[in-house]
Amino acid sequence: MKHGMLRRIKADLDIETTDMPLLQALFEGCVYPSEVSQSFGMPAPMVSQMIVRSVKSGLVERQLDPEDSRRIRLSLTEEGKRVLESAHRYLQEGIERSGLTQEELQQTARNLIRLSRTLQEEA
Repeated sequence: MKHGMLRRIKADLDIETTDMPLLQALFEGCVYPSEVSQSFGMPAPMVSQMIVRSVKSGLVERQLDPEDSRRIRLSLTEEGKRVLESAHRYLQEGIERSGLTQEELQQTARNLIRLSRTLQEEA
């Protein structure tokens, strides 16, 4: 029986797939919750819930910002990095199975970026 990729990621990696944007944002260099929220266009309460779950799961660490003790800095733990790398492998496998050409993948990425910008402008 085939399982959807998101279900497979959730089962194999023991993570809520809805928390993947947080891990990806931290991987890309975001360190503050507000940066994560802006980067992915998500409301702050949603990001806060993702942080709580990810800290509880041992994927993300929270620390006081040494330059401003009123701010919290986020970082991936070693386990968080491992989970994200595994999720990337699953996604890469899915892309390879899709049979899309490099040009089709690039066009899809451009369209998704365009859609994302449009949705953010309307928000």
